[in-house]
Amino acid sequence: MILNYFLLAFRNITRQRGYAIVNMLGLAVGLASALFILLYVKDELTYDTMHPYASSTYRMGYIVQSPNGETEGAPYAPAGWDNYIQANYGGIKGIASYTSWGMPTSLNYVAKERIVLTEDIIWAEPSIMNLIYLPVLQGDPKNPLKEMNSLVLTKAAAKELFGDDDPINKPLTLSHQWATNGKNVEMVVTAVIDDLPSNSHVNPKYIANILALKPFIKDLENLLGTAMGDGNNGFWTQSYFVCEDEKKIPLITQDLQKRANEIIAKNNWNIKFKPVIKKITDIHFDKEMDWTIDHKTADINYVYVFITIAALILIVACINYINLSTAKSAGRAREIGLRKTFGGVRSQLFFQFMMESFLLVLISAIIALLLVVFFIPQFNNLTGKTFSIWHILNSSMLLIILAIILVVTLLAGSYPALFVSGFEPAIVLKGKFAFRKGSTIFRQFLTTLQFVVAVTLLTGTVIIVRQMDLLKNSKLNEAGKQIVSIRYGGFNGPATNQQFLSFKNQVLADPEIETMTIGNHLPRLDFFGPINMEMQFPDINEEKHQWFQLNGDYDFPKAFNLKIIAGRDFDPKNLADSSAVLLNQSAINALHISPQEAIGKAIVRPDFIMGYSRRDTTKAPVTGLVIGVVEDFAYQSMRKKIEPLAISPKPHTVDRIIYVRLPAGKMQEKIGSLEMTWKKTFPGFGFDYWFVDEVFGNMYQNETKVAALTKQFSWLAILITCVGLYGLASFMSAQRTKEIGIRKSMGASSGQILFLLLKVFAKLLIIACLIAIPVAYFFSSRWLESFVYRTSLSVLVFSGAVGLIAVITLITVGYESLKASLSNPVKALRHE
Repeated sequence: MILNYFLLAFRNITRQRGYAIVNMLGLAVGLASALFILLYVKDELTYDTMHPYASSTYRMGYIVQSPNGETEGAPYAPAGWDNYIQANYGGIKGIASYTSWGMPTSLNYVAKERIVLTEDIIWAEPSIMNLIYLPVLQGDPKNPLKEMNSLVLTKAAAKELFGDDDPINKPLTLSHQWATNGKNVEMVVTAVIDDLPSNSHVNPKYIANILALKPFIKDLENLLGTAMGDGNNGFWTQSYFVCEDEKKIPLITQDLQKRANEIIAKNNWNIKFKPVIKKITDIHFDKEMDWTIDHKTADINYVYVFITIAALILIVACINYINLSTAKSAGRAREIGLRKTFGGVRSQLFFQFMMESFLLVLISAIIALLLVVFFIPQFNNLTGKTFSIWHILNSSMLLIILAIILVVTLLAGSYPALFVSGFEPAIVLKGKFAFRKGSTIFRQFLTTLQFVVAVTLLTGTVIIVRQMDLLKNSKLNEAGKQIVSIRYGGFNGPATNQQFLSFKNQVLADPEIETMTIGNHLPRLDFFGPINMEMQFPDINEEKHQWFQLNGDYDFPKAFNLKIIAGRDFDPKNLADSSAVLLNQSAINALHISPQEAIGKAIVRPDFIMGYSRRDTTKAPVTGLVIGVVEDFAYQSMRKKIEPLAISPKPHTVDRIIYVRLPAGKMQEKIGSLEMTWKKTFPGFGFDYWFVDEVFGNMYQNETKVAALTKQFSWLAILITCVGLYGLASFMSAQRTKEIGIRKSMGASSGQILFLLLKVFAKLLIIACLIAIPVAYFFSSRWLESFVYRTSLSVLVFSGAVGLIAVITLITVGYESLKASLSNPVKALRHE
């Protein structure tokens, strides 16, 4: 019996190929979109669950509050705190820690003279292999970091560095201008691990034994093993411990807080310090602080947004199926009547139509899977993930796909099956069948719902994209695609002023390069450390201010096109300008004076150690003048208010990046020239560069992903809606063929007929807009609340989105409507 139903369903689908193709196209695109979204959501929700003791592994961090009220969090703890926890609390099954530096490490495969620069390296204790998911493919599987000079690397890193050579036991030299004081360290590859999944917060390419740094970090073993230091040794690590009793975590946190307070009091520091301990499976969505350096902590609300979008897309696809199936049912009215006359019961007919729905959805699902496999590289580029075909074909995803097929079959197939199986045979066999008013209203309701989804998603997309443009198109990022950043700073960097000036003169000898400057790493990210400094303006009042200071050279304002609204820029020929500053508009507002009044006012600042706000009592304060005022510009995330700022032409002693503005269209050529000049001027130091807009992209990577994904899936939802609208327009034109013929024979023009057919869709779109616009406004307003600087929710945004949907609708349904309006009335009256 079931086989018979299956064969009947297959024959009916093949007989109505056009209808089936339209239906399967909409369903396949909808299912593929939902599968992509579910892949992403599943990946986000399973972050860090692959680690060996994921449910009971914790890591430590801190939140510190400075005297001016600014708070900063980072995923570090003083070295030795993990040992203290293990020594004083029972049930701690394992501890591990590692350290890393933002500046790149140089790895040299001497045998082939192959050098790689990488920031994806950690210096870890051997126990890291037991706590973090690091699957060994080659080499020592038990303890690959047991020797002091051991190095573990991923499969991709091994390919990059060694090519086709077997990397095991191959010697390498590593050097880092801070970790190894610029000196080479001999290492040996002891293991190759698999490339790590993108949903692990620990994702290095290289793992070196931390004890290899013993020659460069005094008393390293004691720092790592000391149960509790005095907090003044300056060595911090990213630390983990396994604790199976969750009730002990608050006690451990309180203990660390007490000891941190004792250290702060002992050293007389004017800060507030809060230790933070979180389970590693919770840190990805933690709102309290960012736990990772290489990517931003995610927002769980975005996961809910994507689940909602997936559901809406599936609903739109199901509505297409329902509308087209019920519309097409008129052509099968006599078939149903005959089958009922010969003894067919409603339950059998219902089951047959459900089988047709299942078969059509199943074929659509297969097409959707093929689409997912084909477009998965593009999806990886869009999301920054590392999905492969095996992520789709694993058991959990296959169960999800099967569940989706069954749910869509029930959602899309049940109403048409009930509708068609309920035909009265006496009526349909007499040729008196007609759609009831309730059926027509229901189809119009479903179409209105499609319009609501399309308008809401498109409006939301426009607002998200506008906000991202506002965030990225700040003053510092105006020419972000042209300004290349070159890493320069560090204790032991290529750092004599004379060498820098020599490099700058050689670079600017190229007439096509406009400007070059040196300055702090911009934009300022949360984990970069403080740049606040105590400032006083004795000509105004005695108040002391804890304000930010950016350090650059004389060309810094020019390089970033800062707008000077009063006074003047730095003058390289004026030696007195070395102690002068430019203030931003926010600083002027805080001083309650006009920009013109600020010019010539004295500013007193302490000399500083490493550019931080710790006073050096051996040096006299620096006194300078305010020579100019610049318009406010965002130097941090636009989630934060622009704070008062001073700009100094004296470069920072450590935090130094070179910025070169390159001519458009010649990027690669000029970068090659810069690298050659760099190697001549700074032999032995790697050339590490990036573009300013890349850092801005990383700052808003969650929002960037949301914007990109929402934009793509909104267009797919609109495409699915168009498929349904086209099918429905074709049906309506066919159903009203006689009416059109009569109206034309009575003198109606083609324009009047076209207006008659389009009026139905216009009415549905207007109703949908009355629902969608308030919904889109509400959710957009809630999302924008997290930003200090926001795009406006103007009438133009909403009217533009509605207008675009109207144009798309007109194009979609206009062809069939126009064709019907231009038809010959004689042929129309002969219809049926």
